[in-house]
Amino acid sequence: MTKVLIIDDQRISREYMENIVKNSPDYELAGSLSKADLAETVCIRSKVDLVLMDVCTHGTKDGIDAAALLRKRFPDLKIIVVTSMVEESYIKRARQAGADSFWYKEISPEDLLTVMEATMQGKKMWPDAPPAVKIGITTSRDLTETEIKILRLVCEGLEYSEIAERLNYTKDNVKYHIRNILQKTGYTNKTQLAIAVTGKRFIIPKLFDEQDDSDKNPIVL
Repeated sequence: MTKVLIIDDQRISREYMENIVKNSPDYELAGSLSKADLAETVCIRSKVDLVLMDVCTHGTKDGIDAAALLRKRFPDLKIIVVTSMVEESYIKRARQAGADSFWYKEISPEDLLTVMEATMQGKKMWPDAPPAVKIGITTSRDLTETEIKILRLVCEGLEYSEIAERLNYTKDNVKYHIRNILQKTGYTNKTQLAIAVTGKRFIIPKLFDEQDDSDKNPIVL
Protein backbone atom coordinates (compact mmCIF):
# COMPACT_ATOMS: atom_id res chain seq x y z
CA MET A 1 0.00 0.00 0.00
CA THR A 2 1.42 3.38 -1.04
CA LYS A 3 1.09 6.03 1.67
CA VAL A 4 0.32 9.48 0.27
CA LEU A 5 0.73 12.90 1.87
CA ILE A 6 -1.25 15.78 0.33
CA ILE A 7 -0.21 19.42 0.79
CA ASP A 8 -2.41 22.14 -0.71
CA ASP A 9 -3.66 25.45 0.67
CA GLN A 10 -7.04 25.17 -1.08
CA ARG A 11 -9.63 23.00 0.65
CA ILE A 12 -11.49 22.03 -2.53
CA SER A 13 -8.29 20.98 -4.24
CA ARG A 14 -7.16 19.02 -1.19
CA GLU A 15 -10.47 17.22 -0.95
CA TYR A 16 -10.29 16.32 -4.65
CA MET A 17 -6.87 14.71 -4.17
CA GLU A 18 -8.00 13.03 -0.95
CA ASN A 19 -10.89 11.39 -2.79
CA ILE A 20 -8.57 10.09 -5.50
CA VAL A 21 -6.37 8.48 -2.85
CA LYS A 22 -9.25 7.09 -0.78
CA ASN A 23 -11.02 5.62 -3.81
CA SER A 24 -7.95 3.76 -5.05
CA PRO A 25 -7.18 0.34 -3.56
CA ASP A 26 -3.43 0.89 -4.02
CA TYR A 27 -3.14 4.11 -2.00
CA GLU A 28 -3.60 5.12 1.62
CA LEU A 29 -3.93 8.70 2.90
CA ALA A 30 -1.10 9.41 5.35
CA GLY A 31 -2.03 13.05 5.87
CA SER A 32 -3.58 16.16 4.37
CA LEU A 33 -2.07 19.57 5.11
CA SER A 34 -2.43 23.20 4.11
CA LYS A 35 1.05 24.05 5.45
CA ALA A 36 4.25 22.67 3.87
CA ASP A 37 6.25 23.30 7.04
CA LEU A 38 4.75 20.17 8.62
CA ALA A 39 5.55 17.81 5.75
CA GLU A 40 8.81 16.46 7.18
CA THR A 41 7.16 15.58 10.49
CA VAL A 42 4.39 13.60 8.78
CA CYS A 43 6.87 11.84 6.48
CA ILE A 44 8.88 10.66 9.48
CA ARG A 45 5.88 9.62 11.55
CA SER A 46 3.88 7.89 8.82
CA LYS A 47 6.64 6.60 6.50
CA VAL A 48 5.16 8.39 3.50
CA ASP A 49 5.89 6.99 0.01
CA LEU A 50 4.44 9.75 -2.18
CA VAL A 51 3.87 13.48 -1.66
CA LEU A 52 1.43 15.55 -3.73
CA MET A 53 2.86 19.03 -3.16
CA ASP A 54 1.03 22.15 -4.27
CA VAL A 55 3.30 25.11 -5.06
CA CYS A 56 1.37 27.66 -3.03
CA THR A 57 0.86 26.63 0.57
CA HIS A 58 0.37 28.30 3.92
CA GLY A 59 3.41 28.69 6.16
CA THR A 60 6.94 29.97 5.81
CA LYS A 61 7.94 28.23 2.57
CA ASP A 62 6.32 27.46 -0.76
CA GLY A 63 5.79 23.92 -1.97
CA ILE A 64 8.83 23.79 -4.24
CA ASP A 65 11.18 24.91 -1.47
CA ALA A 66 9.56 22.32 0.80
CA ALA A 67 10.00 19.64 -1.89
CA ALA A 68 13.73 20.43 -2.09
CA LEU A 69 14.07 19.88 1.66
CA LEU A 70 12.12 16.63 1.52
CA ARG A 71 14.31 15.38 -1.33
CA LYS A 72 17.45 15.89 0.79
CA ARG A 73 15.89 14.30 3.86
CA PHE A 74 14.13 11.38 2.11
CA PRO A 75 15.98 10.44 -1.11
CA ASP A 76 13.60 7.55 -1.91
CA LEU A 77 10.43 9.60 -1.46
CA LYS A 78 8.39 10.25 -4.61
CA ILE A 79 7.29 13.87 -5.04
CA ILE A 80 4.75 15.27 -7.49
CA VAL A 81 4.54 19.05 -7.64
CA VAL A 82 1.01 20.19 -8.52
CA THR A 83 -0.32 23.65 -9.35
CA SER A 84 -3.18 25.49 -11.00
CA MET A 85 -0.94 28.45 -11.83
CA VAL A 86 1.02 28.90 -15.04
CA GLU A 87 3.91 30.85 -13.47
CA GLU A 88 6.76 30.43 -15.94
CA SER A 89 9.43 29.55 -13.35
CA TYR A 90 7.64 26.66 -11.63
CA ILE A 91 8.71 23.80 -13.89
CA LYS A 92 12.39 24.78 -13.79
CA ARG A 93 12.33 25.29 -10.02
CA ALA A 94 10.58 21.96 -9.45
CA ARG A 95 13.22 20.12 -11.51
CA GLN A 96 15.99 21.83 -9.54
CA ALA A 97 14.26 20.83 -6.30
CA GLY A 98 14.41 17.17 -7.32
CA ALA A 99 10.69 16.55 -7.83
CA ASP A 100 9.81 13.38 -9.72
CA SER A 101 6.83 14.71 -11.67
CA PHE A 102 4.83 17.87 -12.30
CA TRP A 103 1.08 18.16 -12.82
CA TYR A 104 -1.07 21.13 -13.82
CA LYS A 105 -4.44 20.72 -12.11
CA GLU A 106 -6.65 22.06 -14.89
CA ILE A 107 -4.33 21.82 -17.91
CA SER A 108 -2.34 18.57 -17.90
CA PRO A 109 -3.71 16.01 -20.38
CA GLU A 110 -3.11 13.15 -17.94
CA ASP A 111 -5.35 12.71 -14.91
CA LEU A 112 -3.69 12.80 -11.49
CA LEU A 113 -4.04 9.07 -10.81
CA THR A 114 -2.20 8.28 -14.05
CA VAL A 115 0.64 10.59 -13.02
CA MET A 116 0.75 9.04 -9.55
CA GLU A 117 0.93 5.48 -10.90
CA ALA A 118 3.61 6.36 -13.46
CA THR A 119 5.67 8.18 -10.82
CA MET A 120 5.50 5.25 -8.41
CA GLN A 121 6.75 3.03 -11.26
CA GLY A 122 9.83 5.24 -11.56
CA LYS A 123 8.70 7.28 -14.56
CA LYS A 124 9.08 11.06 -14.82
CA MET A 125 5.96 12.94 -15.87
CA TRP A 126 6.74 16.50 -16.95
CA PRO A 127 5.13 19.01 -19.31
CA ASP A 128 7.48 20.19 -22.04
CA ALA A 129 6.97 23.84 -21.09
CA PRO A 130 4.58 26.11 -19.20
CA PRO A 131 1.28 26.65 -21.03
CA ALA A 132 1.23 29.60 -23.41
CA VAL A 133 -0.50 32.61 -21.87
CA LYS A 134 -2.13 35.32 -23.96
CA ILE A 135 -0.61 38.68 -23.02
CA GLY A 136 -2.21 41.52 -24.93
CA ILE A 137 -1.88 40.86 -28.65
CA THR A 138 0.73 38.13 -28.31
CA THR A 139 1.45 35.10 -26.12
CA SER A 140 4.11 34.36 -23.55
CA ARG A 141 5.89 32.11 -26.08
CA ASP A 142 6.86 35.24 -28.04
CA LEU A 143 8.90 36.67 -25.15
CA THR A 144 12.62 35.96 -24.90
CA GLU A 145 14.29 34.69 -21.73
CA THR A 146 15.84 38.14 -21.16
CA GLU A 147 12.48 39.84 -21.61
CA ILE A 148 10.90 37.49 -19.07
CA LYS A 149 13.66 38.25 -16.54
CA ILE A 150 13.08 41.97 -16.97
CA LEU A 151 9.31 41.54 -16.93
CA ARG A 152 9.51 39.71 -13.61
CA LEU A 153 11.33 42.66 -12.04
CA VAL A 154 8.81 45.07 -13.55
CA CYS A 155 6.07 43.03 -11.87
CA GLU A 156 7.96 43.35 -8.59
CA GLY A 157 7.71 47.11 -8.90
CA LEU A 158 11.36 47.89 -9.66
CA GLU A 159 12.24 51.02 -11.61
CA TYR A 160 14.53 51.11 -14.67
CA SER A 161 17.66 51.87 -12.66
CA GLU A 162 16.89 49.15 -10.10
CA ILE A 163 16.33 46.55 -12.82
CA ALA A 164 19.59 47.57 -14.50
CA GLU A 165 21.48 47.19 -11.24
CA ARG A 166 19.87 43.83 -10.44
CA LEU A 167 20.70 42.35 -13.87
CA ASN A 168 23.97 44.20 -14.42
CA TYR A 169 22.51 45.91 -17.51
CA THR A 170 22.61 49.56 -18.49
CA LYS A 171 19.48 51.61 -17.88
CA ASP A 172 19.16 52.24 -21.63
CA ASN A 173 19.36 48.50 -22.28
CA VAL A 174 16.53 47.87 -19.82
CA LYS A 175 14.41 50.56 -21.48
CA TYR A 176 15.12 48.98 -24.88
CA HIS A 177 13.86 45.57 -23.73
CA ILE A 178 10.77 47.02 -22.06
CA ARG A 179 9.93 48.95 -25.24
CA ASN A 180 10.18 45.68 -27.16
CA ILE A 181 7.88 43.92 -24.70
CA LEU A 182 5.33 46.73 -24.91
CA GLN A 183 5.47 46.64 -28.70
CA LYS A 184 4.96 42.87 -28.76
CA THR A 185 2.08 42.90 -26.28
CA GLY A 186 0.40 46.13 -27.37
CA TYR A 187 0.28 47.72 -23.93
CA THR A 188 1.03 51.43 -23.65
CA ASN A 189 3.04 51.41 -20.42
CA LYS A 190 4.75 49.02 -18.01
CA THR A 191 2.08 49.46 -15.33
CA GLN A 192 -0.61 48.10 -17.65
CA LEU A 193 1.78 45.34 -18.67
CA ALA A 194 2.54 44.31 -15.08
CA ILE A 195 -1.15 44.24 -14.15
CA ALA A 196 -1.96 42.08 -17.16
CA VAL A 197 0.91 39.63 -16.61
CA THR A 198 0.26 39.15 -12.89
CA GLY A 199 -3.48 38.91 -13.52
CA LYS A 200 -2.83 36.05 -15.93
CA ARG A 201 -0.53 34.49 -13.28
CA PHE A 202 2.24 34.11 -15.81
CA ILE A 203 4.45 35.83 -13.25
CA ILE A 204 3.63 35.77 -9.54
CA PRO A 205 5.85 38.20 -7.62
CA LYS A 206 4.72 36.91 -4.23
CA LEU A 207 4.10 33.19 -3.74
CA PHE A 208 2.20 33.33 -0.47
CA ASP A 209 0.97 35.80 2.12
CA GLU A 210 3.61 36.02 4.83
CA GLN A 211 1.11 37.75 7.06
CA ASP A 212 -1.14 34.70 7.12
CA ASP A 213 0.77 31.67 8.29
CA SER A 214 -2.03 30.19 10.35
CA ASP A 215 -2.95 26.62 9.55
CA LYS A 216 -6.70 26.59 9.52
CA ASN A 217 -6.72 23.04 8.21
CA PRO A 218 -4.79 20.74 10.53
CA ILE A 219 -3.39 17.34 9.73
CA VAL A 220 -5.99 14.81 8.65
CA LEU A 221 -5.08 11.20 9.33
